[in-house]
Amino acid sequence: MKDHLSTFYPVYFLYGSEDYLIEEEIQRLLNRTLSQKERGFNFHQFNGEEHDVKEIVQTAQTLPMFSPYRFILVRKADSMSGEQAEGLRKYIQNPSPQTCLVLWGQTLGPWKKYQKEIEEVGRVIEYDRLKGKAIVAWLKNRMREKGKTISEEAAHYLIEVLGDHLYDLDQALEKVFLRTGEKQVVDLKDVEEMTVEVKVSTVFDLTDAIGNRDLNKALGILEKILETRTISFRKEGEESKFGDPIPFLLSMMAKQYWNMLVMKRSHLKDFGGLSRELGISPWNIKKLVDQGRNFSEGSLHEGILRCHQTDLAIKRSRGPKDLLIEKLVIDLCQLQ
Repeated sequence: MKDHLSTFYPVYFLYGSEDYLIEEEIQRLLNRTLSQKERGFNFHQFNGEEHDVKEIVQTAQTLPMFSPYRFILVRKADSMSGEQAEGLRKYIQNPSPQTCLVLWGQTLGPWKKYQKEIEEVGRVIEYDRLKGKAIVAWLKNRMREKGKTISEEAAHYLIEVLGDHLYDLDQALEKVFLRTGEKQVVDLKDVEEMTVEVKVSTVFDLTDAIGNRDLNKALGILEKILETRTISFRKEGEESKFGDPIPFLLSMMAKQYWNMLVMKRSHLKDFGGLSRELGISPWNIKKLVDQGRNFSEGSLHEGILRCHQTDLAIKRSRGPKDLLIEKLVIDLCQLQ
């Protein structure tokens, strides 16, 4: 920790739209100033919207306990009023050398006119969202830190499929790193296999809700799909255009009921055997077995039949597709 004191400042203002990079920098600063043992008494978090500036200043001026330093993080610093900023500005003009004060905001907010004063004693750093070559370089560097390399093609593919959120990309890198074992170069095939699994696991949110007889959740997911005409392939709100989503949803529902029926009838009782028979992961097998307990064989037969009937009704234009698929979801959740 003491080896880094040459780069330690008493005040930092970190802002921008890339929260991931800001949180990384905060963690680095925290590691420089406090050990895990020292954090119990000397690490403090405040919210610029909620906490009184006097409390923040008093904490910053208090001598650390059992440690050379105290660390203070103020989130939403850009939401402070001009009066609050002025109150904290007086501390910043003469900060405690034993305190690391980190202000975090999406923008500079009221601090813009005080930027030069902050830079006289500390640092002001902006973290914009990475784009283009910068995000590809970040992916390559991140994988290099893990001890492997990722091809240019694979990096571009991850960005295309998952978007430019660094949280999501970092999780994907960790998964593909673990999946590839001792393989040193991650190529396009590796990331394609991984992202297919990510998509399948999240697309089943609707059928999981139906399998658990959670009508409100199922209708909520369906409403969003029908409103946007898209299917969500990721948990964090990213959506992909899917043309007309209804045929795909019908096939998902029918397959869900068929798999539960096969498992009820199967003589195989272990998840591994069922996984090989159905060609799906053991984790999904367990989930389907649990959901299958909500239905008798007869109701599963009925569910498959209703999926087929709805498909025919849509193809023969026997009513608005949205209403037909909504009625199907209601019927499936209410099967006895």
